[in-house]
Amino acid sequence: MLVDAHCHLNSLSGIQRNEVIQACKSYLLIDSSINISTSIESIALSQDNSSIYSALGFHPFCAKEFSSTTIDSFTGLISKHSKVVAIGEIGLDETADTPLDEQEKILKAYLALAIDKKLPVMLHNRISDARIFDILNNFYQTYEKIVFHCFSYDTRMLKRIIEKKGLVSFSLNILRKKPIITESLKDCPLESLFLETDSPYMKIAGRASTPADIKEVYCYAAKLKGIEQEKLEEVVLSNVKKFFSL
Repeated sequence: MLVDAHCHLNSLSGIQRNEVIQACKSYLLIDSSINISTSIESIALSQDNSSIYSALGFHPFCAKEFSSTTIDSFTGLISKHSKVVAIGEIGLDETADTPLDEQEKILKAYLALAIDKKLPVMLHNRISDARIFDILNNFYQTYEKIVFHCFSYDTRMLKRIIEKKGLVSFSLNILRKKPIITESLKDCPLESLFLETDSPYMKIAGRASTPADIKEVYCYAAKLKGIEQEKLEEVVLSNVKKFFSL
């Protein structure tokens, strides 16, 4: 079974969403949200489709929507819906129009929520320094409940994550064949590996992607790591089921 470990079905239009779900009905999809409205959309999708699960989060680009009642709203959603399997995506992004200090406050609030609800975390990290590790280390002794999604960093950062038992998810950006990403994918242990599309935000061949494009990710990753695609599918499925307690 193919698994798209991080996509945004909730961000698609209704017609396109239904077409994608039909095309991917044999796949396992982890639908990640970016704010309250997409979290509500994601929950509805997971309730209507047995192969879709929800991760509820707050993207750094949405930080200005955050208020004193936001965490309470998420707490209520998590308590009412059993197919919420993670907090995410959450994180830091130096290109966002909200200062990093404010992003950090929001990230910490969600990390505390994840720990309180005993949920794993899907992490967005787009900053050039080690700030993210300093934050995580104040909450976690190990990173076994954290997946760094859409990984695009070098093997030194990969090693730092793996040493603390974290997981790493590679996206459609591996098809761009940038050496920094391909070397990290080569070095990533199979037991620490997720694969994703990050659709529709990650483009492929100049167009917005969908979870159907996950086939391309598996094909390229299997060749790069020198294993049969069927074996890779089994490993990623096992990793995802374990991480999200499916």
